[in-house]
Amino acid sequence: MSLTSEIFLLREDGSRHILGIEEDTRPDGTDLAGPESWRTKVWGSPSIRRIGARFLPALVDVDDGEVVAPAQIPAFLDEIALVRAESTRLATETCTPDRTVEQHTRHIESRLDGIEASARYAQRLGAGLLIW
Repeated sequence: MSLTSEIFLLREDGSRHILGIEEDTRPDGTDLAGPESWRTKVWGSPSIRRIGARFLPALVDVDDGEVVAPAQIPAFLDEIALVRAESTRLATETCTPDRTVEQHTRHIESRLDGIEASARYAQRLGAGLLIW
């Protein structure tokens, strides 16, 4: 399984409307947030917490996938920039034996690209972002 980022709009009653395929015009692949194992091994790792991230580590404990409410998107984008600036450190500390640190860094950065694109898309819509 893979983690994906989904865009949601808040309805007047406070419930969420997750955009369906017809409504979601993001390019293919921008919804990918990494393999399921990254929930704890990368995005929820002690390494990312040391960097100062708070949204991505929330993936570890989240029941329904909500990570970023519409009003939190700017802070989330700041977090993505922070994690991106420390991606080599994060990759070094979370790399598995089946890949090099350079490969892992590129994988992290490509997933950050997709997550950032999703967050910017959500921001344009006044929407929130789910990663599950």
